[in-house]
Amino acid sequence: MARKKIALLGTPIVSEEDKALEAVTPGHLLMLTATGVQKNTANAANVARAFALERDELGKTIDTAYAINDTVKVGVFHAGQRAYAFLASGQNITKGAYLTGDNAGLLTGTGVTAQLRVARALESVDASAGPVAGTRIRVEVV
Repeated sequence: MARKKIALLGTPIVSEEDKALEAVTPGHLLMLTATGVQKNTANAANVARAFALERDELGKTIDTAYAINDTVKVGVFHAGQRAYAFLASGQNITKGAYLTGDNAGLLTGTGVTAQLRVARALESVDASAGPVAGTRIRVEVV
């Protein structure tokens, strides 16, 4: 079933203060820089659980991307909250698997002992032949 919101359970802390430094789609894992927000570039690093949110108040959907210099609606999630994020291409994730951020604002599988977990998969998703831009997946932030 297709989802229409990025925040699926719980209310994230929302910020609308920064501009996009690149094209960003709701569901991308973000990082804040001194000059704005961009897709996370820290591969398997300890990052904020910040995802781009849809601009539903402006009639935009989760598929409406932000252009460079658009003000981005960012949701910072805490443990237990659920989001509709992007899984990197080439991943085959089973329900319950832990995920970490990659260097393109997407989530990837982690090893069992990995300390840098961002989320846990709430569904099994096979993106092994998925689009380069990522496949959507329901996750619980950890």
